[in-house]
Amino acid sequence: MHTLSMFPDLLVFNIFAPFLLRLIVGLFVLNVGLERLKKTYSFIAIFYGILGVLLIIGLYTQLASMLAIIFVSADYYLNKGGHPFSKEKKILYFIIKIILLTLIVTGPGFLAFDLPL
Repeated sequence: MHTLSMFPDLLVFNIFAPFLLRLIVGLFVLNVGLERLKKTYSFIAIFYGILGVLLIIGLYTQLASMLAIIFVSADYYLNKGGHPFSKEKKILYFIIKIILLTLIVTGPGFLAFDLPL
C-alpha cells in the first residue's frame, strides 16, 4: 500500500506529539505565572503555577487545558488595556490557545499520569 506520507515509518511516534505540545504549553503557562509574580495581581501566579505543573506532568490534562485557556484569554485581555501587544505576541497567544484546545481533544500523550479509559 502506498501512502502520501514522505516518511510513513515515523507515524509510529504519533504518541509523542501531544507530549511535546503539553510540555511546551506547560512551560509557557508556568513562565507566565512567574511573570505575574511581579505584577499587582500576583495571586493569579499561584493558579498559573499549578496549571503549568499539571500540564507538564500530565495530570488532569483536559481540565488543566480548559482552565489554562480561560486564564490565558483573561490575561491577554487584562494586559491589552495597559499597552498594546505586538503582532507576534498576539499570534503567540492564539497558538497557545489552539495547542490547549488540541490537548483537550487528543489527551496528554506519552509520559503522563492521565490514563485513557
